[in-house]
Amino acid sequence: MSDTPRCRLCGGRHLSHLLSLDDLPISHNLRKSPRDPDPRFAVGFHSCQDCGLLQIVKAIPPDLLYREADTYTTGFQKPRHLDDLITTAVARQDPGKAIDIGCNDGTLMEHLERAGYARVVGLEPNAVAAAIARKKGYDVYTGYLDRQQAERIVAEQGAFDTLYLRHVIEHVSDLDGFFAGVRALLRDDGLLVLELPDVEESFVRGSPAILWEEHVNYFTQTLAEHLLKRFGFQVCDRRNYVFGGGSMAFVAQKKAAPVSCALSLPDAAPTKDLLRRFAAGIERQRSELSGLVELARSAGFQVLVYGAAPRSCLLVSVCRIADKIDFVVDDRQDIQNRLMPGTTRVVRPLAEIGAAAGAKLLCLLGVGSENEFKVRKRIAATVKTRTVYVSLFPPRDTLQSIAAAREAIHG
Repeated sequence: MSDTPRCRLCGGRHLSHLLSLDDLPISHNLRKSPRDPDPRFAVGFHSCQDCGLLQIVKAIPPDLLYREADTYTTGFQKPRHLDDLITTAVARQDPGKAIDIGCNDGTLMEHLERAGYARVVGLEPNAVAAAIARKKGYDVYTGYLDRQQAERIVAEQGAFDTLYLRHVIEHVSDLDGFFAGVRALLRDDGLLVLELPDVEESFVRGSPAILWEEHVNYFTQTLAEHLLKRFGFQVCDRRNYVFGGGSMAFVAQKKAAPVSCALSLPDAAPTKDLLRRFAAGIERQRSELSGLVELARSAGFQVLVYGAAPRSCLLVSVCRIADKIDFVVDDRQDIQNRLMPGTTRVVRPLAEIGAAAGAKLLCLLGVGSENEFKVRKRIAATVKTRTVYVSLFPPRDTLQSIAAAREAIHG
């Protein structure tokens, strides 16, 4: 019985296999050469029958995921909602001393400093990203958060007024150990500012783009609030943002002690039903997108993927279209001339595609939906060819976009 895996949120032992994704590459492993290793993994997703949390039980070890992560920086994203998120926290408590967990290249730390925080410290496991943040003048610790790491930081820095945790908790396998560190870092009435992916619309639309080998937890809003309550935080404010496929954020205050694991669980039935429909939706989207690519190629279209970030890479792998792509384009200079994971295609700037493109082009838009209109304008100005577009990411309706593309190709 002791070998039976437990749900990492509620501790329950009733985990049910929902789906598996096979032959997945590491989505941020953009190789420098075709000779570089491109390891593949089978990843299984299970749902907890007690609380509903979708999770990866057997996670890929971090040393395999992040060993060659020299392009794993996030400053290029430029999320427009950071100032709103920070303002929400500052409205609750004056900006004092803050720590950014998973600070990456220091982008959020720059925003915090501009917002008036007196001191900003970071913790980042990726050495390349941490070095960039240090070059900006910030104190950044390298490593993963647990109680011991937190105590070392507090011994040098003192307790913090505010802890920012953006897009980290979905990566954490040991939630108990991690939140022991969170609580140790914060003063008794300190604020936790938590942001994480909003998965529910992707579940509804059956979009595999929400899945990622690095994301071992998939919290609905109800489960995120349960998580905070369980670890002794009282939610003060909630926010929802459309950035990057959708995110939800909470400002929560640390209370005297965590709540026992015996805390009553939310009703898991609606989540379990949603996940069953999600699994079926993934199969439909896989079939529709791969079928569209086959149709386009048979009609003389070349296929371009715009965006080589992890969500695009995962969709290409899941839908089994890696060998049917002619071009991969991304605006990030640091990943250009690398190979898109799971493919033999080199990531190029758009300017290099213009001369190579034929008369007809199917463009799969692997960019945040808030940026699609900009990308379409850029393509129209650069690639003088007939182009049909498909939106890959929620909140856009990918199936509707695929149907429109089919009509355009037939027309």
